[in-house]
Amino acid sequence: MRKIGIVGYGKLGQHLCRAIQHAENLDLAFVWNRNPAAIGSEIPNSKKITDLNHCTDIPCDLIVEVAHPIISKQCGASFLSHCDYMIGSPTALADRETEDKLLHSTQKNGVYIPRGALPGLEEVLSMKRAQKLHAASITMRKHPKSLKFSGPLPNGHQNSIQPVTYYQGPLRRLCGYAPNNVNTMAVLALSSGLGMDKVHATLIADRSLEHHITEVSLYGAGSPEERYSLELIRKSPAGAGSVTSSATFDTFLASMIRATGQGVGLHFC
Repeated sequence: MRKIGIVGYGKLGQHLCRAIQHAENLDLAFVWNRNPAAIGSEIPNSKKITDLNHCTDIPCDLIVEVAHPIISKQCGASFLSHCDYMIGSPTALADRETEDKLLHSTQKNGVYIPRGALPGLEEVLSMKRAQKLHAASITMRKHPKSLKFSGPLPNGHQNSIQPVTYYQGPLRRLCGYAPNNVNTMAVLALSSGLGMDKVHATLIADRSLEHHITEVSLYGAGSPEERYSLELIRKSPAGAGSVTSSATFDTFLASMIRATGQGVGLHFC
C-alpha cells in the first residue's frame, strides 16, 4: 500500500486527502497545513503534523506539495532525501537555487511535476524527445479576482471592463509576480526543456470570464512563415476568485496516482 503525505490543506489538499482515505491501495501518511486549525476532525489526529521537519520520520512513498512554492525552497531537498516528491507549485523552480538543489543535485528519489491545466503535455514531450521543439509561448486568461499578482500593473486596470494584460515577457519573472497563478506555465517551461527564460508568457485579466483559459503555442525550427506550429487551448470552469479550476482537481488527483515507479530524475504525470 502506497503511503502519501500531503503538504497543504486548501481545497485541493482536501480533495486529495478524501481520495486517499477512500482508496483501497493508498494510505494517508500525514497532513500538514500552515494553519493547523484548518485541518478538521475528518483527518485523524495521528495523521496531523505541525512541523515539516518531522515528516521525514514518517514512513512515506510520496510527498505531495499543494501549499506554496516556498515549501519546495525550504523543504524540497529534505523531502527528496526521504521519498519521491510531487511539486504542485512548480513556479518554485523559477528560483535558480531551488531548481539546482532539486533537479541538478544528486538525489536518490524522483521529482514529479503534475500536468495541471496544461493542454497537450504529450505533444510537448514528444516534440522535445524528437528535438523538434524550438520555441513556445503560453497565455493564461483569468478573472482578476482569481489573480494574486504582485508585479507592476497598468494605470486604470481596476476600473477597466476590457481585458487587461498584466504581464508579457519571459516566464521566470512572472513566476515571482504570480507564483500561485502560473504553475501551468512552469509545467510548460520544464516539460519542453526550454526553461523559464525562453518560454514567452502572457497573463491577462478578464472580468467577463467564468473559465480559466490556457492557450499554448509550440513552434518548430525555421522562420515564422515556414516553421511547424501547434496551437492548443483549454477552458476550465472556474468562478471569480478561484485560483484552481474545478476540472484541475481531478486532473491533479490522476497525476498523484501516476506519480510512482519512475526512479531518480524529473518526471511529468
